[in-house]
Amino acid sequence: MSTLLSKEFMRRLDGISLLLRKPVAGHLRGQHRSRRTGVGMIFADYRPYSSGDDIRNLDWATYMRLDRLVLRMFEEEADTPIYILVDNSASMGGDGSGKFEMAKKFAAVLAYVGLLNHDRVSLISFSDGVIKEMPGRRGKNQMWRAMHFLESLKNEGQTHLGNTFRKYFGAGRTRGLVFVISDFLLAQPLDDSFRPIVQYGHEVFATHLIDPEEESPKIDGHVVLVDSETREALSAHVTEGTLAAYRSEFYKHLGNTEAFFKRSGWGYVSLRTDEDFETSVLTSLKKEGMFR
Repeated sequence: MSTLLSKEFMRRLDGISLLLRKPVAGHLRGQHRSRRTGVGMIFADYRPYSSGDDIRNLDWATYMRLDRLVLRMFEEEADTPIYILVDNSASMGGDGSGKFEMAKKFAAVLAYVGLLNHDRVSLISFSDGVIKEMPGRRGKNQMWRAMHFLESLKNEGQTHLGNTFRKYFGAGRTRGLVFVISDFLLAQPLDDSFRPIVQYGHEVFATHLIDPEEESPKIDGHVVLVDSETREALSAHVTEGTLAAYRSEFYKHLGNTEAFFKRSGWGYVSLRTDEDFETSVLTSLKKEGMFR
C-alpha cells in the first residue's frame, strides 16, 4: 500500500486506539465516547474492562459465566475529528531527509489508527500557511488516499504556525484533536504561534522532530551558514567554544519547547531521526497516554 509503513508495522497498529483527555464533539459513530450520559441512556455495547474504569458498570453475570471483566456501555459513541498538521517547510529538509521522512511516517501512523477507529482524519501540510489538504475522511478504505497525500508532499517556504492556525481553524472547524508534527524551528514565539488555536478549544498534541546533526553539527573553521528557509547567508569562524555555545542554545530550545506544551496541558513527544522509528513511536505514545 505504501512505502511509508511496513505491512508488519501496520499489523502491530491494529487494535490500537487514540485516547483523548477531553470529551469529543463529533456525532458520527466512532470509537471515542462523548459525555452525554446519565439515567435512561439506552444500552449500547460491551467493552473489555481497563484499569481505572468505573466498576459500577461491570457486567458481573458475564464475569461469572466467562471469567472476563467487561463493561456495559451506556454512553453515546461519537467520532473525533483528527487534524494532522505536517510541517513541510524548508527547515525540515528535502525528500529523503530524516526529519521530513519521519514526519510523513508519523502522520501515516496517526492517520492509520484514526481511520481504523472510524474517526474523521484530515491531513494538512503547512509552512507559512496551509499548503495542501486532504479533507476529513473516515474508514480504513481511505488509507490509500492518506498515504498518497503524504507521499506527494514537497518542502517549501518558511514556518509560520500562527498564520496556519488562523487560516485553517478560523474557518469554523469542529473541535477535535490536533497533531502538529514539526521541528518547531520558528521565528515566532510559541505562545504567539499557538494563541489562535487556544480560542478554538482543540486538544493539541505536539511531535518534536530532532536531527542529531542539528543538535551537534560537525563543522569548524571558516564556514558560510545559510538559513534553509530565508536563504540568508552568514560567514563565520566556528570554534569549539562556538559549538559549545550553540549546543547550549539548542538544548534550551528543546527544553523551552517541551515546557511550553506541558504548561499548556497538551501532549508532547520528541522523536530523534537516529532512533528506530517503530519502537520510538509505540513507546513514546503509550508513555504519553495517547495509545491504548
